[in-house]
Amino acid sequence: GGDSVAEEASATTCTTNTYETGKGQAASTTGTIYGVYDMSGGAFEYVMGNYNNTASSSGFASFPDNKYYDLYTTEDITTACNGGVCYGHSLSETAKWYQDYQTFISNLYPWILRGGGWDYVSDVGVFSFSRTAGGGLYHGASRAVMIS
Repeated sequence: GGDSVAEEASATTCTTNTYETGKGQAASTTGTIYGVYDMSGGAFEYVMGNYNNTASSSGFASFPDNKYYDLYTTEDITTACNGGVCYGHSLSETAKWYQDYQTFISNLYPWILRGGGWDYVSDVGVFSFSRTAGGGLYHGASRAVMIS
């Protein structure tokens, strides 16, 4: 984790704190060295959320078993999950939190992105989501998620 500095300060003024320090441990979302850091953007994360099994330019010849991805059946976020709101997906229930960007998937852009690009000045964050046609058009990353 880094120290806060004034906007006009030199880039060399900022101190980076390793995990062993109090500030370094506080930078982890889990409080452990294995925690997730920098939850406010940095890279778009491709997640397995898709509109109507539309492959677009994803490279999929066929889709994996449907237990491995979230299927959204309409372009309307309020009815996308079998005619209802997709609770538990951090979409409609967190939309616009902290002014994070939101735009839902569609026939032309059937894949969900999370986070935000390193070059975005605003609208990025842990609740930000967008859409893509696939094909690696963005600065991408991935994050492992365990569902119990």
